[in-house]
Amino acid sequence: MVTGEAEQTRRALREQLSRYPALEERRGLVESLGEEELRLLPRTALAVVTPDGLAQGTHRRLLADLGAYVIAYRFRTLTQRDAERLYQDGLITRTSGRHITAWWIKKNVFDLGEALVLLLRHPVDTSFQTTVTKSKGASDPLMARPGTYRERYRTPNKTFALMHSSDDMISLLHEAAVLFDPTPPAELLGRPYWSEDLRAAVTGYRTTVELRRMEQYRALYRLKRRLLLELAGVGAVPHGVVGQLCALYDQAGDVVEQNPGFAAETEAVDRLLAEEAALLRSLATCREPSTTEVDLAAAVALTCLRTLTTRGTVTPEVFSQMTTLLSRIGIGLNQLETTLLESYFFFSPKEPE
Repeated sequence: MVTGEAEQTRRALREQLSRYPALEERRGLVESLGEEELRLLPRTALAVVTPDGLAQGTHRRLLADLGAYVIAYRFRTLTQRDAERLYQDGLITRTSGRHITAWWIKKNVFDLGEALVLLLRHPVDTSFQTTVTKSKGASDPLMARPGTYRERYRTPNKTFALMHSSDDMISLLHEAAVLFDPTPPAELLGRPYWSEDLRAAVTGYRTTVELRRMEQYRALYRLKRRLLLELAGVGAVPHGVVGQLCALYDQAGDVVEQNPGFAAETEAVDRLLAEEAALLRSLATCREPSTTEVDLAAAVALTCLRTLTTRGTVTPEVFSQMTTLLSRIGIGLNQLETTLLESYFFFSPKEPE
């Protein structure tokens, strides 16, 4: 009976509210649901394809798999206020054992552009949010299970979200209230499935920047090559060393193109970085820069090139200083490149236990 299903959901929601006092402000969302909405809630899931996911076309695969179940969608460019309403309301930082503790990492990804919010309802699966979350996969590429979305689309590490999904029914209600504002969740839950025309239109949507996958090494080596050309142009690097470095950069590009998987790619590129570091150390015997503008730019370029060689020596402060120096010599990073490099330097995955 509807009443029995609704009452079971109501008890589960109230149990969550009592277990986590910080969720008390969500009580209004729970109490706004009628019996039919309570019956449908366990069969409902919320998923967000983040800007990096849209750029890689993840939404097309997701909608091919689950598109028949969509009851509401919205494209959103999340603002700082949106992020605060979603995740910086005290729930994360003060409630032990619940949700992530570093949403600011993911916010860098949302700053890249628009996201696609999807509300889906399965006709029979009463743990549909769990089903969607499992299909999303682990954010750590070394922990990713084959066949999950994050494994298919090779997210470089925890900085890149690819997809977000709600953790539980309380989170679903709250996140839907924020992301579909001003439409209340109680109204959304009872909506019919969308039409085939809408499904086709959203599936075919393309972002302004399209990527095959998030290729942090391409961003790293594009910058390295640019710095090397800056040095070579003023004669600050011997031609023989230029050739050797370019050969290493080409090899790194070949590794990325072959796409051998996260662990194999990382191991191969790390070997190339070690060879590059040895070559750059040999440049210490090159002529010392003078105070001319050209030589100062060369000194900056060489410093930045060395900084980019060893991941372990780069702190957020050093990275910030480096980007400032780069802009001074006319070498800019766009927002995606900056986020990819931050991902590479600061949020490396951990070895599985």
